[in-house]
Amino acid sequence: MAAKFLSFNQELNEAVDLKDWVKEEPVPDEPLPLRYVWHVWEQVQQDDRSKEYSDNTRDLAAFDTVQKFWQLWSFIPQPSELLDHKRMVRQDKNGRSHVVDAVMIFKEGIKPMWEDPRNATGGHFEYRLSFPQMSAGQIDEYWNNLVLGLIGSTVEGSDHITGVRLVDKLSQGRHSCIRIEVWYSKLPSREVQDALLKEINKCMATKIDGSVGTLPRADVKSHGK
Repeated sequence: MAAKFLSFNQELNEAVDLKDWVKEEPVPDEPLPLRYVWHVWEQVQQDDRSKEYSDNTRDLAAFDTVQKFWQLWSFIPQPSELLDHKRMVRQDKNGRSHVVDAVMIFKEGIKPMWEDPRNATGGHFEYRLSFPQMSAGQIDEYWNNLVLGLIGSTVEGSDHITGVRLVDKLSQGRHSCIRIEVWYSKLPSREVQDALLKEINKCMATKIDGSVGTLPRADVKSHGK
């Protein structure tokens, strides 16, 4: 039997059937608060090199409850949809279309930029996920597990994490990939960094039945000088 993965791309044959795992219950009227307020950002493809990086990023929406998260999540493409040569596109106020290079989810008060004080002295874990070396379903599962683990604060050490980025690098020829980045603030020691990376890898690789699948590989990038 082919492996199944946690994906919300309904056209993906590798996606696990959530009806087999999740009991349908009425959505509670009372909001289910998250530990942090999170903001969804987008970064558009830079077509004017004279523009600042900040000019190409936009704060789209915020969520602080489980219900608000799922309302927004349904509008964010799964990584596997990008593998089908689909692009994230938005129109500006002048009606011009711009390709979206990255979707970012960061805690309130923190911008998805190295210059932000919470990011400037920290770093990030960088995952380069290449298709078809890695299946589309596996890429979706890594991303979904990561986001759900972070907003649900189920990853030990998540207080250090400032946000995550999903970056479309599929147009880069033989180096094409989907890149996932986990950004964190300044950590007190190398041991804390290693422990945080271990927790994130485990979160990303955990299957819907609780078993741990193939661990992803990350490069550690420092934001400090």
